[in-house]
Amino acid sequence: MSYQIDPDVLQRVAAKVAGLTTDTDEIVMHAVELLADAYPHLIDPGPGRWVGSKAGGVLGKVRFLYFSAREYVVIFGSPTGTQGFSGRYKHVDIHKFLLAGRIDSYDLESDETRPLPSLLPGESTCLQRGHARGLTIAPGSWHIEYGRGAVVTTLPFAMVDTLVMSLELESVRRSTAEFTALLRRRLRR
Repeated sequence: MSYQIDPDVLQRVAAKVAGLTTDTDEIVMHAVELLADAYPHLIDPGPGRWVGSKAGGVLGKVRFLYFSAREYVVIFGSPTGTQGFSGRYKHVDIHKFLLAGRIDSYDLESDETRPLPSLLPGESTCLQRGHARGLTIAPGSWHIEYGRGAVVTTLPFAMVDTLVMSLELESVRRSTAEFTALLRRRLRR
């Protein structure tokens, strides 16, 4: 099965922008430009729309960059910090490439009582299929998130908390509009 996105490219982008500046807007903008340079047929470097997202209690902002049935790429983060549940995806691996800030996590099923090593700018981690973590995202943390597998199976987790627990219909509407725009763009090519 071939994929369009190479995690090694995402890792290089994160390493390149980490520590360039403390201005997170600049970091995100530069990361999107580098991703668009690497994948001009998939990622639009133009200004995107941020959408509120709450999944597993993790509240933040997401910018959708690429979405297909088998892969997605987003920028996610929070200016003030957040914590919650990673989700458990049976059919998708979730990679995180930290651009700024810090993410602390722990394995929910492990007999280990210590946290996993902190994720720092320029570093990456992968939540393997079927695993789950508790996590804390420090204030000012932003990362590239890449999902690989049966992406549609992630949508209930990504939307239900926002819709049912928060009753935040506008964020669900905006997310749906962003998914639709990305899919239309793919179909036009």
